[in-house]
Amino acid sequence: MTAYIHTELENVLNHCMQETTSRFAGIQLLEQNGSLSDDICTVHTVLEGNCPAALLLRADTPLLTRLAQKIMHSETVSQQDIEDVATEYFNVICGRVVAGLFQTAKISSRFQTPCFRTGCYFPEDGSTCRCVLNYTDGGGENMQLVYMKLHTSQALRPAAAC
Repeated sequence: MTAYIHTELENVLNHCMQETTSRFAGIQLLEQNGSLSDDICTVHTVLEGNCPAALLLRADTPLLTRLAQKIMHSETVSQQDIEDVATEYFNVICGRVVAGLFQTAKISSRFQTPCFRTGCYFPEDGSTCRCVLNYTDGGGENMQLVYMKLHTSQALRPAAAC
């Protein structure tokens, strides 16, 4: 991946994360390296098309809980609410990423239905072509968006079963 393409990809991913999070939940994310806690969840999908990739959102569970509370306008949310909101939030991010990739680089793709998992998940890949953006909410809760170019054989398989 050339430096220009990598920078454009980072810009698309960052814009999608910042705008979606602010608009839907009123949470301002700061692009900053931070360590994810041991209590995280992962939402992931595969982008299919002429440049196959995996897109993963890994986040501290308390941040996803707060995201669900703000989006649902309720202090009380269930684990299912957190999963549903995180998956739909990621669904919106994916749609914006696909649109942004097409607008900036003419990369045509579509994404599979996102999957939610408790804990850390990374596809078995071996790919060295990654773009990783780290965020914090300013209160010690962190989130990470990862874009990984996939080998063609992996792109043909659906994302790991949900």
